[in-house]
Amino acid sequence: MSYYLIIILFSNFLFSQLQWYNHPDLTWNNIETEHFIISYHEQTKRSASEAALVAETVYDDITKLYNFEPDSKTRIIIKDVHDYSNGAAYYYDNKIIIWAKPLDYDLRGSHRWMQDVITHEFTHIVQLGASMKYSRKLPGVYFQILGYEDEKREDVLYGFPNQIGSYPVPGTSVSPWFAEGAAQYMYHGANYDYWDSIRDMIVRDRILNDNLLTFDEMNTFGKKGIGNESVYNQGFSLVKYMVNKYGEDCLNEISINLSNPFIYSINKAIEKSLGISGYKLYDDWKKDLKNRYTKQLSSVEDNRNYTIIEDKGTNNSHPVWSPNGKKIAYLSNKDNDYFSQTDLFLYDISDSTSKKIKPGVKTAPSWINDSLLVYSKISKPNHNGSKFFDLYTYNISEKKQERLTHGLRLYSPIVKNNKIYAINTFDGTSNIIEGNSDFSQYEQISDFDNGIQIFSLSIDDSLIIFDAVENHGRKIYSLNINTKEIKLIKDNYWDNRDPNIGYNNFLYSDDKHGIFNLYLDDGLNSGYITNVNGGAFMPDQSDSESIAFSLYDQGAYKLAIINSKNMINELDLGYSDYLENRTDYHQFSEQDSEEHYYRYESEKIKFETADSTLYDFNIKPYEIEMSGPFILPRVTYDYNTFKPGLYFYDNDFINKLSILGGLSYNSQKDLDFFLLFDNNQYKNSYFFNFYWVTRNISRAHPYIDSSGEVAPSINYYVDYNYELFSTDIGNRFIIKDHKFWLKYTYSKYRQNYNLKMVENYIYNNESQEDIVYGKASYDYFRGHVMALEYEYEGRSPHYLYNMLPKNGFKIKSSISYENNSIFEEFKVNEDYGGFLESLEPHNTWRYKLEIDNHFKLVFNKLKYTPVLTNKFKYFHLTNLESDDFLYFFGGGLPGIKGYTFYEPTLQGPRQFMVSNTVTFPLFTEKAIKIGFVYLNSLSLGLSHQVGKSFNGKIFVSNVGYDLDQICPDVLNCDFSNNSFSFNDSDYESLQSYLDLNSNIDALDNSNIISDEIEAYLYPDIYSKYNDSDFIELGKSIKDLKERYNSYKHSIGLELKLLGFSFYSYPTAVTYEYYFPISDPWNTIGKQYLRILFDFN
Repeated sequence: MSYYLIIILFSNFLFSQLQWYNHPDLTWNNIETEHFIISYHEQTKRSASEAALVAETVYDDITKLYNFEPDSKTRIIIKDVHDYSNGAAYYYDNKIIIWAKPLDYDLRGSHRWMQDVITHEFTHIVQLGASMKYSRKLPGVYFQILGYEDEKREDVLYGFPNQIGSYPVPGTSVSPWFAEGAAQYMYHGANYDYWDSIRDMIVRDRILNDNLLTFDEMNTFGKKGIGNESVYNQGFSLVKYMVNKYGEDCLNEISINLSNPFIYSINKAIEKSLGISGYKLYDDWKKDLKNRYTKQLSSVEDNRNYTIIEDKGTNNSHPVWSPNGKKIAYLSNKDNDYFSQTDLFLYDISDSTSKKIKPGVKTAPSWINDSLLVYSKISKPNHNGSKFFDLYTYNISEKKQERLTHGLRLYSPIVKNNKIYAINTFDGTSNIIEGNSDFSQYEQISDFDNGIQIFSLSIDDSLIIFDAVENHGRKIYSLNINTKEIKLIKDNYWDNRDPNIGYNNFLYSDDKHGIFNLYLDDGLNSGYITNVNGGAFMPDQSDSESIAFSLYDQGAYKLAIINSKNMINELDLGYSDYLENRTDYHQFSEQDSEEHYYRYESEKIKFETADSTLYDFNIKPYEIEMSGPFILPRVTYDYNTFKPGLYFYDNDFINKLSILGGLSYNSQKDLDFFLLFDNNQYKNSYFFNFYWVTRNISRAHPYIDSSGEVAPSINYYVDYNYELFSTDIGNRFIIKDHKFWLKYTYSKYRQNYNLKMVENYIYNNESQEDIVYGKASYDYFRGHVMALEYEYEGRSPHYLYNMLPKNGFKIKSSISYENNSIFEEFKVNEDYGGFLESLEPHNTWRYKLEIDNHFKLVFNKLKYTPVLTNKFKYFHLTNLESDDFLYFFGGGLPGIKGYTFYEPTLQGPRQFMVSNTVTFPLFTEKAIKIGFVYLNSLSLGLSHQVGKSFNGKIFVSNVGYDLDQICPDVLNCDFSNNSFSFNDSDYESLQSYLDLNSNIDALDNSNIISDEIEAYLYPDIYSKYNDSDFIELGKSIKDLKERYNSYKHSIGLELKLLGFSFYSYPTAVTYEYYFPISDPWNTIGKQYLRILFDFN
């Protein structure tokens, strides 16, 4: 049980440190500069070179702004093992991880990736470092509480936990809007990222629709759709407003105040820094924004020359007409929670309906013919665990998908003359790839190596048109398929994107006037054909000259078809003033902004190619280096005592090695210690875990003579010390997302005791006392286990993943062979004298299977969608004669709630359980502030559980009876006669067996007791839970058998509350109340409480 608690209390560490794909195929090197060490593998040397140049370029300005420098060289890790884009700052580790593939996100503008992400993440390192309350080696403190059931077995010290709480008080508490706003702002003059038209569009849309996130809502993530991105955008805008009004130094002042150990509120930090509260600052900013947008949009009149055909979800994008113009293929997230989770849909023009074709499709699809589509999606992991884009086709008539490529990292395909053209990105640079007529061979037809990012392709005859970014804002290029010549055809000061060419028309989207609108050039006339308040993107035209596009409106990208292509006067287009009332708070001279909405851009940091820069750096092979150690003090209230202690952990910078440990100690000299070690240097991960737990307890025992009578003059006082040791070693590996553990475990439980026997007597009319001391030690359990464990999660990520699990399944199973030895008795040591413990073998195979199924229940009239969770468990020991110490226990938190964990009639070598829970969301995506906690979501679950155990024995030390009751009622009563033998012992009668035996199977599996007498024998199985006389309870062996063999049912309710403490730390509270039904022995409900980091 102690090991179970360790797993629960430290799950946030355990699950964050587990690494499944280790990529031993990669060779890592280091580039060392004055302030940084860039660790990269050979496939990212270009990105690493640029990262080193960018990092040193921005170092001085960022550290001077916050008057803070890291205490050691910041480590930057560059990866390109997945087609995934992101950056992450681990500010306690002083480490940044960058994925080399540039970000392609329709909620952000287009900027040179490495400049943007390095500056952004290093700003996090510095700003959050300046906000730390203590050393970075002290990330926080934990307060924990454990409560236990009263009911327990005689061979355990405490009941099973029914209350588990673990709550952090962090060493850094920074609101996400401020952290992300400051990181996007960077510093004055660093416009490697800036307030672009996409960010502006999202905030503008919220202002127009009066649904700006509130100040409290900006203080946490935990949102779906565009909610989390809006925290970024609004934070960026609010930081720019603060800098414009109060000066750049206000960012440092707020950070300094947040480093105060007694300030955990961004509101208070702002008030101490600016003299106004955060709420007043927010109101002023919101009012200012509303005024600016109202003035800027005074000339915009959306004539709505379009029809919206899809408005469900927040991301309906990349519409593509079929060759015959009867269907539109497009991407949508309408069946998913997050913006980037898109599926491929088909819209039928004839009946205005849409249906999902394939899940998980990314980037624009393309038609090969009217019944065959080609598209890209992330494939299953390859043998090294990498997940790359590959091309697939789908035959609409046959409803059949075929994979075309394997690991070629191709996306955004287009088709012309039976050839496929697609984009490939490697080491942060994009190129165009051509596939032959049967799609079996592919070759690169462009030759970029400078970090350029290509977004989309369009083709007409021999000319491929594409949009790309090299520094800021997309430009449009052409590639001649025959000559391979590349030309820059749209090189403006504004962003030109989403080109579409064909049918003698050239379409694209640009933000020349501050808002993205569609521009059409048909050879005779050219001009804008939309004038929207949000944004118009991704146009595609059919042979009938119909145009489909993606319209951003009311917080979502919607699918629309243009009804009229009349040109719009540019004077009526977009923002009305390029100099005043700017929502980016920049100031420009009139000559800067005469014809377009000017954006202030930084020059590209001088960089050519990897080969021309790598040799200027000091390059060394990577060597394992740890980033810590890190210490987290803890205070635990456990079985009515306070147990101070600590956790400690450390990781290698690229996670080749990791270590996690914990220690606690109380006034009773109880010790908890564990150490978990992971080695991820090879294809499989190898682990070693060590657990050491001691418990001390004192008990008084009466002396019982041979006749079973208590001698009141003699008492034993015993100090018990229990030592529980366990260690396991093994490896874990993963095959196509199926997880396996192969491990060996050794356990030894030992009891030590110091005894004092006190005898009181009268001698010569005086009271006398004799005291005898003794001590002994013995092992009462030793175990060797070889186990294979398996787990597979068949669910896609979704909002409230463990609170409201939906649409998917999870399987956990294990098989193990156990060589168990359990204490039986003391025997004489014939060689040396004295006594030795005798441990008897109880070897067995152990099988466990757990299957969870989750279903979304659709009721159109409900605001929130309930979910159904079905859980099935079956556990099995092959040795049915195993000691009950090894049994499965079926009640309590992990079992049938409402019953105690150690419920005797739910224990056994075989066990079966089914649970069904319907969970109703009561509210989600809120920000209800209570102290340091923001309440996000609340759900109510109604549950039914059923299960039973099989083939078990229930051993008791006493069975009650009444002779006057038995013999008159039982014909031919032989209760006091008829001798027999059992387990090598002779008994004069059944009565003597019951009187003399202290270990009786109350279920009488050996059939010693006749059926007619069982109704008059009362096993003492519940007396330790209840002070009532067990005979008076009237529950006999016959009743006990019936209860054991019956299925146990319980019903209950579950309240789950998700919040965020100190802005960023998930707090998951679960309260459960269950009570048994159809069980006359047990009608009292039980309560359970958990306060942890998640609900799993």
